[in-house]
Amino acid sequence: MSRVPPTLSRPSVPVGPLHATPLAAIEMRSIEWLENPLWQRSAFQLLAGAKGSGKGTYLAGLAARVSQHANVLFVSSEDSAGIDLKPRLVAAGANIGRCSIIAQHVKLPEHVDELRRLALELGGVDLLVIDPVANHIGDSNSNSEAEVRNAIAPLNRLADELHCLLIGVRHPGKDRSRGAVASILGSTAWTDTPRAVVMIAVDDEDDLLRHVQVVAGNRSLNGGAQAFRIEAVDVQGLTEPITRAVELGDSLKNVDTLLAAASSQKPSSSSDEARELILDLLDTEGTQESDALDAQVARDTGLSTRTVQNLRVKLKNEGLIRVHPDKDDPGAVTRWTVSRTLAPRPPR
Repeated sequence: MSRVPPTLSRPSVPVGPLHATPLAAIEMRSIEWLENPLWQRSAFQLLAGAKGSGKGTYLAGLAARVSQHANVLFVSSEDSAGIDLKPRLVAAGANIGRCSIIAQHVKLPEHVDELRRLALELGGVDLLVIDPVANHIGDSNSNSEAEVRNAIAPLNRLADELHCLLIGVRHPGKDRSRGAVASILGSTAWTDTPRAVVMIAVDDEDDLLRHVQVVAGNRSLNGGAQAFRIEAVDVQGLTEPITRAVELGDSLKNVDTLLAAASSQKPSSSSDEARELILDLLDTEGTQESDALDAQVARDTGLSTRTVQNLRVKLKNEGLIRVHPDKDDPGAVTRWTVSRTLAPRPPR
């Protein structure tokens, strides 16, 4: 059954008159660093790292440093504010009086003006974190170049207007053999739209050591990696230790190299990679339209869509995914969606 593409079913946006500004009237500005060489002011940047790489712990350390002199605002839809976010901030030595979190669900781009209003009501912010950013693009297809760009591009202007660093957190897939940037799931707009992409990698010799580096940027050259160590500390009033990131300065290792090496240690067939990618997408992006899911996995692995469909059937039979029909009012199937079950993923 033919379907109207989602982009065609949406109402058109009125187009107003265009205006040209002479470049002679534009004042040039240098890049201003919040923390050189990783984090810029007036910039929307992506932070990517695998689950367990220490993204939340690292961000708590960054926020703690910023909170010593400015406000920090979090949009967090996965971590618990009381169990995860605040304890990490306290462990990192943050000025909690300057840290805030938005409790309601934020949808992009619709809530960009509200984010601006809240930031200004706080007296301005130097750091705004959206974690994970893919949870806040509503019904937009995370594999669609146009829909992802439409959702997140306004964050560049918002960061510039607030003169702050705006970080969107994103997950990579398990296959990182093609490089750090290529491992980030979904449309390339996820990596092309932000001013820079920063990625965290686990050290190849020390499980508690991490390396963080700009792996893609459109304002300056990619810099060298920085290192930090994860340690557990006691926080007053809590019964369990909390992780804290200890900054170690420059690193001699390269994040791209570390990710590729870690991936190459687990050789797999194209079919194995496709299975993992299907599960990656469903775990990190949520429910997917079946045709779009098959097309992306086929494109990224070089397999035919028929082979990918067969792999999906096997995953369904193993109880790892479910397939569900969406129906219109008369009861006709309009599309099929795929989602993860609660069954744990088998080890590779």
